[in-house]
Formats: sequence, structure tokens, C-alpha cells
Amino acid sequence: MLISGAFLQALSLGRIASTTASTSACNWADLFASNLSSGATIVEASDPHFSAKVAQRWTTHGAPSICGAIQPATAEDVEKIVKIATSHDIPILATGGGHGMSSTLANMQHGAQVDLARLNNIDFDRDSGSLTIGPGVKFSDVIDMLYSSGYQFPVGTAYCVGVIGASLGGGVSAGQGIMGLLSDLMQSVQIVTAAGDSIEASRTINPDLFWALRGAGANFGIVTSATYRVPRFINGGKVVNANYMYPASMSHSVFELLASFDDELAGGLAFNIATFYNPQVDQVVIIVNANYHGTMSEAMDLLEPFLELGPVDSQHLYVSWPEVFSTSYFGIDDKKACGRNQHVNMYSIAAIRTDADALSAFVDQLSAFSRLHPDVATTFVVHRFATQAVLGTLDDDSAYPYRDLKMHM
Repeated sequence: MLISGAFLQALSLGRIASTTASTSACNWADLFASNLSSGATIVEASDPHFSAKVAQRWTTHGAPSICGAIQPATAEDVEKIVKIATSHDIPILATGGGHGMSSTLANMQHGAQVDLARLNNIDFDRDSGSLTIGPGVKFSDVIDMLYSSGYQFPVGTAYCVGVIGASLGGGVSAGQGIMGLLSDLMQSVQIVTAAGDSIEASRTINPDLFWALRGAGANFGIVTSATYRVPRFINGGKVVNANYMYPASMSHSVFELLASFDDELAGGLAFNIATFYNPQVDQVVIIVNANYHGTMSEAMDLLEPFLELGPVDSQHLYVSWPEVFSTSYFGIDDKKACGRNQHVNMYSIAAIRTDADALSAFVDQLSAFSRLHPDVATTFVVHRFATQAVLGTLDDDSAYPYRDLKMHM
């Protein structure tokens, strides 16, 4: 692939995010404030309400040295922020949604968080299904609007995720077996490069940069808007949402059953499996949540083995696709994944097959740990999503390298 100047210019933004500031103090606030629009704000890290005003995206086990957050009000503000940061050797970290965290930012010193939450514009064409959004838009901002218009988006399993941020990493979801990855639906972006220039990237304009952004896009620049092609309703917008609860002692049987879907998983079917420690009974329980974009009778044919396994509780619901968030896992604490300022320690891994022995051994270890440390809330989550539409897009269409993955943990 030919590498354009725009791609190289964008690529250099990664050095902004990782460099160490030459200054030894947090003295840059006035420098930015005097150059931004009247709608932009700066929140000092010393502000006692900083964590309520700005969503942090790092772990306290390796937090960066952040002087404060800049909240741009316009795309032009973003251009000026990047130019100032570059010329004054100030490390910056752009953030959009409010889910997940990074453990790789500890070396950032005296940096500036660029909080893009105010760039939350939404423009949807109901006739064509074209959706253009800003980097501050979360799944929760578009779900009801798209549903009421007869459309469906391949959203993740937490409503607080930033749409563009998820897309830059690929954008996996329970609906990917039919709709593909979020990045596959992306049509174009407007991005601010390391030089502070705003440029467009699409399949025809700066195509090499557009290729890189979809799947490996976190450090090529700051995306200020993105346009997507949104699919029409599947199954009239209805989803079968089934929940099954098992004791941890049945984990091997549960994962063996999951392994039976490794070679063939219906395109409309997805599994979300999570463990919860119940201190009242002093044991870990496993909840299997299954989404199916089809009829209840079709779903029951596919899910009958989970009933035959003998769950201690089961539930079969037929809901609109926006209701999946609140009805998964029996509706247990559905907002915790989007809670603010939680003290968490998170790890993830992916696989191309289900190893029932390894997974059940881990659940046994987790159960033992939870009994010894009931004050620590432990959760192990496994996502098994279909891949038909994901594999239907050519591997070299984007930088996303994991189209054959079958499991995210």
C-alpha cells in the first residue's frame, strides 16, 4: 500500500501522546485558554470535582500525570489544541466515551486530557440510513433514535461506550454476525492530524489513512466526526434475550456446551457469559445470556441444550433491541459497567476456540479467591459472537487483524 503524506502526518500524533513534557510544572492552562472558543473549558486536575466533570480512562494502578482536561467545543478548538501541544511539547490524551481503561499511560508527565464529550453532534438521514456523529457521542445517544426510525446498530454490551472510539478499535458486538463490525460500517471520518490540520479520510480520499483508522486508529489523530451506513431493522427490531443461571460447579459443562458452537454459530446468535460472586451463598454463579435476532421458536431450537443442562433459573424474553441492555443477566446491576470512577483492575484476552478445561479451571480459581476476599467484586466475562458478516469483509479492507476471533474475554 502506498503511504501518503497525510498518513505519515497523522501517524506522528502517537509521539505526541507518548512524549515527556519538557516543562516541570503544570503551567499550560492559560496557553490553551487564550486560544480556544468561548464554549471551551479547562478543568484543572486540582479541581475537587474533576472526576465528576471528566471521565478518566486510566487505571489508578498506573495513572499518568495529568495537569487537567481541555474540553473543546468545536472541531476548530481541537485543531488549535493539537498545534499548541505540538509546539510546546505537551503530551495529550484524547478521550470520547466512558467505558474501559488503559494501563499504558503511566509515563505521561504533566499532560493534558482532551475530553471530547462536548463534540456530541448527531445528524441522521432517515431515508438513506447515513449517520454522522461527533466523538463525544455514545451508544446511548443514538439507540432510541435509530430504533424509532426503523434502523439497528451493532452496539456493544455497555451503553456508555463512545461510538467512534469503539470503531477505531474495530467495533465488535453481539450483532456482528449479521451487521459486521462497526468499522466496516464506517464510510468516512474528519480527523485532526499531528500538524493540527483537519482532513477527510475515506475509501477514495486518503484511503491509506482510512484503512489504518479502522482497527488501529487510536493514535493516528483525533477524529472530530465520522459517518456510518446504518443497517435497517433485523427481525422487525425484535431480539430474543435469554438468561440461564448455573452454579460454578457446572462451569465445565457450560463451557463444553459453548465449545459445541465453535464450528458453527448462527449469524443472529450471540452469547455473553459472566460470573458473579454471591456472598449470601458463598459461591460464584455463572449467568449465560443469549441474544438471537429471530423468532422465539427459532431461538428455542438453538438454546434447548442450555435448558437440558439444568439451570437453577432461566428466562426467555422477546424484546426490542434497545431493551437488551436492561434485560441481560436477569437485569442484575445492568448499570455497573458504566459506573463512574470505579477502582477497577481489568485484563482481557481473545481466542479462536473454547477451551473448556482452561476456562472452568479459571472459574474454580476465581471461586476460591472470592471466598477468601469477599470484599473484592470479581467478574469474569466471556463474549462469543458470530462471525459470518465479519468474515464476509475482506481481511485487507481495513487494519483490523482479528476477523477470525471467536471469543473475547
